[in-house]
Amino acid sequence: MTAIEPVLTRRSQIAVIGAGVSGLGAAWALRGSHDVTLYEKDARLGGHANTVTIDYDGASIDVDTGFIVYNELNYPNMTALFAELGVETFRTDMSFGFSLDRTLEWSSNGLKGLFADPANLARPGFLGMLRDIVHFNASARRDLVSGSLHGLTLGQYLDRIGVGERFRACYLLPMGAAIWSSSEAAMADYPAEAFVKFFNNHRLMHASRPQWQTVKGGSRTYVRRIAADLEAAGVALADGARSVRRDGGSVWVTGADGAEQRFDEVILACHADQALRLLSDADADERELLGAIPYAPNMAVLHRDTSFLPARKGARAAWCYMREAGEAGACVTYDMNRLQGIDPSRPLMVTLNPGRQPDPALTFGRFEYDHPQFTAPGLAAQRIFNRIQGVKHTWFAGAWLGYGFHEDGLRAGLRAALRLGGSIPWVFADGDVSGGAWGPRPQVSSPARRAGALPAAE
Repeated sequence: MTAIEPVLTRRSQIAVIGAGVSGLGAAWALRGSHDVTLYEKDARLGGHANTVTIDYDGASIDVDTGFIVYNELNYPNMTALFAELGVETFRTDMSFGFSLDRTLEWSSNGLKGLFADPANLARPGFLGMLRDIVHFNASARRDLVSGSLHGLTLGQYLDRIGVGERFRACYLLPMGAAIWSSSEAAMADYPAEAFVKFFNNHRLMHASRPQWQTVKGGSRTYVRRIAADLEAAGVALADGARSVRRDGGSVWVTGADGAEQRFDEVILACHADQALRLLSDADADERELLGAIPYAPNMAVLHRDTSFLPARKGARAAWCYMREAGEAGACVTYDMNRLQGIDPSRPLMVTLNPGRQPDPALTFGRFEYDHPQFTAPGLAAQRIFNRIQGVKHTWFAGAWLGYGFHEDGLRAGLRAALRLGGSIPWVFADGDVSGGAWGPRPQVSSPARRAGALPAAE
């Protein structure tokens, strides 16, 4: 828990650019203390909180396609926000399944899931994978405490502790790739310390796991309630911003209509690469730090094609990592019946980056989401991001300042708002996932470059 010292004491004009979870959270916290204008380029608010309504054989079903689940342990601000908004949630399943060519299959649903295919009992590689899971969990927790993970990639660490190929290819790397919407190769290059810290914090290396929840009616329920609060408080909603420039003590935002408006402060609550493109006068530090966070597009396909689930029912889980011969890469299928309590007689899935496409006759829609790709240089940039927070009356917020998840985005947006004199009706929970991306507002009189802004990857 953190007490935050605000840098503003008078009512000011503040622009918030981006109406995903970071921008919505920031605008909501600022709505009573400042005059806020919220810019959003899309036709809807919410960003990755994207619930759609489909016609399923005459039945109307609401289903999420981006943000789906949270838990109270790792999402304290989101939990508090939902309570304040009166958002109803219910328990959900967060089991993991794996399928290789629909032959080698297993899931985390107890012994029946591990041995969904009885042949797994006779596979030395599979039994070795189970032993390696125990070995990795114990070793990683110990090495996290000792600090011996520092400077290693995940692949290097796995080499060090001597786990087998089956553990890598059929368990850890697929699970990481599913969590971060990334590739297995990218996960092998992920900094080991950050990876293990995340797994440990989310109790993925423990027998007991947090209870996951999903929002009743879909995530747009909370988006709509925030939007209603913003409207009631007189927050102005504007079409997307084209550019931002700073001039002395002012910030000028050019809107979609080409008109320029003056503000005292701006919060760029968008992706790091989008923030960099918006800044027409970005200095060297902003270019280097914002440019250190790469993004990758991910295509989410909403469909009812059950061939994107494991063949064995015991191997089916809330999220299933599917790899098939002849396909480039792998895909992840989210079983929305399990995740959002949808009638199982109407199979409904979201598959991320399918190599082959679901049957068009069974497809409801396609949605593209960009996700940050975390690298050693990017995590190094997070650790020193306070160097540009608040400089030239410009603040940055986004899930990319943490691990890339909804709580990270909300936390970053709320923190920016609290620094500017906003308020929330709960004690702000400031996690360490930003790696020190916040600090005292820098007192910088010129945009001169500071030496060594971004340390080399270790």
